[in-house]
Amino acid sequence: MNILPRSGKEGASRLELFTTAPYVAVVVFALAMLTIVWMLQTQEELVERNALGRDVQWAERTMRTHFVTNEDFLNELTRDIASGTVDADTFQLRTNQYLANNPELLNVVWIDASGKVRWTAPFDTTDWLPGDAMTPEQGQVARHAREIGRAAYGQPYRGASGSALVEVFIPVQRGRSPWGMVAAVYSVDGLLHHLVPSWFSDKYRLVLTDGNGEPLASNATSTNATDSSLSSLIVFDPPGNGLALRATAFRGEAELPSALPVSLIIGLSVLVFWSLWAQRGHMLRRIKVEKERDRIFNLSLDVLCTMTLDGHYRRLNPAFERILGYAADDMVGRQLLELVHPDDLDSAREQMRLLAEGRPATFEARMKCADDRYKWLVWSANPVPGERVIYAVAHNVTDRKAAEDAWRAESAFRKAMEESVLTGLRATDMKGRIIYVNRAFCQLTGYSEEELVGIEEPFPYWPEDEIDQQRQHLIQSLSGEAPADGFELRIRRKDGSYGYSRLMVSPLVDAAGEQTGWMAAMSDITESKRIQAELGAAHERFVAVLDGLDTAVFVADVQSDAILYANRAFLADFGLDAIGRTTHSLALPQPELGDYPVDPRRLTAAQLPRELFDGELQHPISARWFHVRERATRWVDGRVVRMAVATDITDRKTVEELNRQQEERLQRTSRLITMGEMASTLAHELNQPLSAIANYSSGCVNRLQSGRYKPEELLVAMQKAAHQADRAGKIIRRIRDFVRKSEPQRGAVRLSDIVEDALGFAEIDARKHGARIDNRITPDLPPIFADRIMIEQVVLNLVKNGIESMKDSEEDRRVLTVTARVAEHTIEVSVLDHGHGISAEDREKLFNAFYTTKSDGMGMGLNICRSIIEFHNGRLWVDNNPEGGSIFRFTLPTEKALEQLVEPA
Repeated sequence: MNILPRSGKEGASRLELFTTAPYVAVVVFALAMLTIVWMLQTQEELVERNALGRDVQWAERTMRTHFVTNEDFLNELTRDIASGTVDADTFQLRTNQYLANNPELLNVVWIDASGKVRWTAPFDTTDWLPGDAMTPEQGQVARHAREIGRAAYGQPYRGASGSALVEVFIPVQRGRSPWGMVAAVYSVDGLLHHLVPSWFSDKYRLVLTDGNGEPLASNATSTNATDSSLSSLIVFDPPGNGLALRATAFRGEAELPSALPVSLIIGLSVLVFWSLWAQRGHMLRRIKVEKERDRIFNLSLDVLCTMTLDGHYRRLNPAFERILGYAADDMVGRQLLELVHPDDLDSAREQMRLLAEGRPATFEARMKCADDRYKWLVWSANPVPGERVIYAVAHNVTDRKAAEDAWRAESAFRKAMEESVLTGLRATDMKGRIIYVNRAFCQLTGYSEEELVGIEEPFPYWPEDEIDQQRQHLIQSLSGEAPADGFELRIRRKDGSYGYSRLMVSPLVDAAGEQTGWMAAMSDITESKRIQAELGAAHERFVAVLDGLDTAVFVADVQSDAILYANRAFLADFGLDAIGRTTHSLALPQPELGDYPVDPRRLTAAQLPRELFDGELQHPISARWFHVRERATRWVDGRVVRMAVATDITDRKTVEELNRQQEERLQRTSRLITMGEMASTLAHELNQPLSAIANYSSGCVNRLQSGRYKPEELLVAMQKAAHQADRAGKIIRRIRDFVRKSEPQRGAVRLSDIVEDALGFAEIDARKHGARIDNRITPDLPPIFADRIMIEQVVLNLVKNGIESMKDSEEDRRVLTVTARVAEHTIEVSVLDHGHGISAEDREKLFNAFYTTKSDGMGMGLNICRSIIEFHNGRLWVDNNPEGGSIFRFTLPTEKALEQLVEPA
């Protein structure tokens, strides 16, 4: 069917319509997207302002509620003081508990009617001291509170530490008479950090200002920029006096510029315009390429075709009929495998399977012609799975395959002859470049045929120190002046070993009678040379080895004690005239006769060789240390001799002593670090008995001054103060014993006492983390022979690690158990926790120095623990807890076990 072309005007009109429509659509789409972006940005800004308003109102209500709650507590305290139900101890107890739960309050004091401070909390505050008087500004606020009969707040001011403070005064009335004043001090910084939740501080920059707008406190620790357009101000009443909170929203890190979406839309629109224009040009070029492709398809001398994924022809070019004799139209729909020779069918079928899977393939196959002959075709095919079609090219290689078969048969026969000989064969051209080597030559040199063929001198099997000599031999061979009996050469194999060979050279003549190079035959003579060389070099090697040692070696007759042989190191250290002299006439580090297990002079030849001595001795003059080893053996003339080897180990002994001293310093440093980590907790632990002592003493002084007291009451108070003083003293003595510098003092100690002292420290840390320690070690365990402080350091380190690992566990699982059991003359101690556990990767490196799983750890604690345990002949390791967590175990030998080890020595 013929398609009549449209008129020029109608075709141009339709083409203009088709090309213009996409541009109009792009413009409309860009305008619509710009409008949507503007609307979304406007809506987002409105939502953020509404969220800011809600958050600020919530923060205002929260902070105001805390102010009211604190005033209620202070009002209740004033009523109790007025009624006389609160004494100094009760005031301290109630107020300290409330301050601990409300950290925004720093101090609470009771001021009597004369304006003097009577009671103050906390006990150790330095801002309000008993007996201090109010300042004029404080007195003015106090009078105002008394006039209005309720709480009154003072102006914010800077304290001694530089932080902003606000005071509140509440009058105390007994009946209608003023009885004094209860005052509380707010930390402005504490108001900001304790009354505002963390999520609010992360979201907004918060600044507390006074009546003049000056900032008093801020959470501005973040480096994030703020958005000044999203800001709100809260004015507090109470406390009033202009105190206000300004909240400004942080600008998000991932926040994009508002102009970015507009820029993207405009840019994408320009890109679409450009792509449409490029596509138009591409379509014109494609039409031209398709015409050229059809011309190549029809005129190609190779078979070009397309097939389905299962191998059926879809289209064939005329070359198919020219090569195989089948009409191209008749083959459409038939399968390629129908014409493949049966012997090549399996291989062709495998390649077609790869093509069906979407992978390209190249294969050779014999194809049946229309006259029943077979021709070799090389197929190169590439599938396009998306189009479910295979594009293939086939080249006729029948003539080439016939020539290859003939050449292959001839080469196989010649190769078999060359590879069967044991003599290495090498052929070079007239310039000395290697053009052929056989298998035997490759075996002699250790290089493969690919590494040798094609290279020029110097050849890789030439020794580096004989290159000039080997080059001279090659020049003689290329000039035809090689000796009739050949050359004796030393070769360096690829593995670095050396060998000897004899090389015979003769001209290489081709079939036309022309010389094209030189043929060399190489025979291996390495074994014969080796046997000859070994016989002559045995003595030289022996002497060279001994003289090359830094260790002193000598041989002495056991009967006459005369030195028969000494190496160079011995002569340099103990005298060049030592040979012939007796060993006792020289200053040598040598054992006494009683140090030998047997008398060397009574040994017979049947008892040789025999170990005589192996130990460390000190030089009698230089005081240097030597490791001496002596053996009794036979000399070359049959005599019994002592052969001694003395190695200078002074430097090693010095390093060992330095390492021991450094290990002791590191252990003490670790104990100091442990005490540093627990400093704040120990200070709190000591503060409790000291506060109690001060309170009991102050109460006794007050009663003695008043004259209203009973001796038995004072006695009870002083007994309690003495008990608290003893408690504080024990804590201080325990710290001093733990961190003091001392040499290791091993002795018989009870494990239960060591663990009890270590847990005395650990209990403080356990209460801090809300954990409980279950000590199941009983006093009936046998004593161990150890340094008490070092083992206490190990137990404390393992227990602290277990407590810290359970900080994120559920409260009822924060139980750390310490157990011990006797096993095979040792005591095995286990520290079991229910923490996060240790991964297999961390467990392999856990005891390495400077390796830690803590963010603030040094990586030395467990390494020191293992060193301490190994110093005590024990072992430290870690296992997984089946209930979750880890179990650290270490063993220590009992005192009796160590005595059994010492006795055989």
